[in-house]
Amino acid sequence: MHLLVVDWDYFFPTPTAGAPLGPHPELYAWPVAEDPTHVEAIWLRRLRAFQVVGVPLPYCRGFFRFWDRFGFSSEAVLFYADSNAWAGQLFPSNLGGAGPWESVHLYDAHHDCGYKQNHRSFEDWKARGPISAENWLLAHYWAGSRLSVRFPPWRESMRRPAEEPLIPVSMTIDNGEAPNVVFDAVFVSRSGAWVPSWCDEQFGVFLEACPVSRRAEVPQNRWNQPRPDVLRMAELERALGRTPGRTAKSG
Repeated sequence: MHLLVVDWDYFFPTPTAGAPLGPHPELYAWPVAEDPTHVEAIWLRRLRAFQVVGVPLPYCRGFFRFWDRFGFSSEAVLFYADSNAWAGQLFPSNLGGAGPWESVHLYDAHHDCGYKQNHRSFEDWKARGPISAENWLLAHYWAGSRLSVRFPPWRESMRRPAEEPLIPVSMTIDNGEAPNVVFDAVFVSRSGAWVPSWCDEQFGVFLEACPVSRRAEVPQNRWNQPRPDVLRMAELERALGRTPGRTAKSG
């Protein structure tokens, strides 16, 4: 059995993940944490930063025909949640199977194979845990799955940023070719701490476009989809004369 995992930030170019620097790359220097502040509340403040310098808001790109290349079994299930951490707890047993996935294919702006600022090694992670959005693929490596990570085509090179996963893993920039497998499950993560709330309408379109009809939201997932409309909030503040800048509605 094979698992496809898609992180929504794959479609959101950022300089910190290897996109061209462009004007004002400092606008993307965002601390991230998977908590209510960084998933919801912080985005109004970040929107204001774009408004102050007059830079159009960035939006997700390249997702409209993404699903066309993949093959899915007739019994495939689409799982979805805000955090990719849940993908580390998704196994064939969730579908009535057994054992590990034969392969796990990740499409993401990040490799999710553990980072040395958090753990010294794979053995260190095994001893201390936990499973998080930054290291969930380690759980599947531990189980014996074959892993593949494809970075988005907007990434300029594999040299920036330098990748140092805690495990050996196949990593490449996506060239548009399909893996030669039929997928039995798909997991889609909104990654609300990385992708702005003003992209939530696009996310809804992407999720609906997935050709897998059987769907299951992770039961423990707690989210607002879409999140509060920070564009509307900014417009109201501007009308009341509370904030400078102008509202950019297109990216």
